[in-house]
Amino acid sequence: MFCPKCKCEYREGFNFCSDCKIELVEKLPSEELSSEEFEYSELVTIAETMDFSIIPIVKSILDSEEIRYFIKGEMIRSIAVLNNIMEIQVPIEDAQKAKDLLKDLDIK
Repeated sequence: MFCPKCKCEYREGFNFCSDCKIELVEKLPSEELSSEEFEYSELVTIAETMDFSIIPIVKSILDSEEIRYFIKGEMIRSIAVLNNIMEIQVPIEDAQKAKDLLKDLDIK
């Protein structure tokens, strides 16, 4: 038995995922991506930072609320660049919620 959301496997006799609180299925759906997962989403910048150490915290917060994100400039850190500003971008429909979630961090 498997949870269709988190994909955890359960022994026979279990009917619900203890984490997701949804009914288990006998087989997971195929791993093929549906076309809607590739739909265009307009991203907006909700915050900027030069602090690399804050990025994992931002990712964790947004992941916990299942908000998709892109950190523009994150990969530049492998190159010696001073004053690298990273932009935290989310889909426009999630912008306000993401801003509210990140308001206590020292980012603008």
